[in-house]
Amino acid sequence: MEVHHHSHTVPIAIGRKKWHHYFWEFFMLFLAVTLGFFVENQREHYVEHQRTKQYALSLADDLKKDTSAFNVLKQSYIRDIVKIDTFRNLLKSKPISKIPGGSLYYYCEPVIWSIAIIFHDATLQQLKNSGNLRYFPTDLQNKISEYDRMTRELSARQENEIYFSRISREIMTGIFDAETILAINKINKLSALSDIVAFKEKNIKLVNRDTLLLKKLVNEIILRQGSWQFRLQQIIEPTNLAAIDLLADLQKEYHLK
Repeated sequence: MEVHHHSHTVPIAIGRKKWHHYFWEFFMLFLAVTLGFFVENQREHYVEHQRTKQYALSLADDLKKDTSAFNVLKQSYIRDIVKIDTFRNLLKSKPISKIPGGSLYYYCEPVIWSIAIIFHDATLQQLKNSGNLRYFPTDLQNKISEYDRMTRELSARQENEIYFSRISREIMTGIFDAETILAINKINKLSALSDIVAFKEKNIKLVNRDTLLLKKLVNEIILRQGSWQFRLQQIIEPTNLAAIDLLADLQKEYHLK
């Protein structure tokens, strides 16, 4: 009788991983995720910085245009205030019949017009509407918001100026000839000072010399002049300085030229 012997397979012993192996695996996984998050965060930060710099560059260009327009606006106000001063002094110095009509027309002409500035605010409005203003440093956010407030206030006052210029125009056209008033715009553009002097010496007749109507005009002129002086000193100049200050900060922060 044959006896069959069954062979037994002896399993190879596999040692269990020690706890520090699991720790290092977890640490490497954690490190990979963290580095990935860090790299992505840095990439987003870089993209945001580049986008903000483009906004800053565009806003700086708008501010340069605004400050240039402010200079023109200020010169216009100063010129008109001086002309109205001359008109008032003429009326005080001698009877109206002794004043050349051309001088009365020339020096009184500014009150029929309204002087305005159109702000270049496309970038600023885009920043506000898109919510991208938050990418700027807090101090710049505050200055941008303040400049926006100041320009909106000035724009609102310019709307009032248009209304008051209409009132002045109604009074003016009761005393002065409208075509002659409009002709002064062309005279102001003449390069030769002698042409302007010649016009002021002309004996141009007034449509109406009614004393009460002239007094009403003078009162209107005084109010308009006071309004111009207040707007120039208290609103236009501070807004212009705010634009200059904001432009300087943007150039410094983002190394703009």
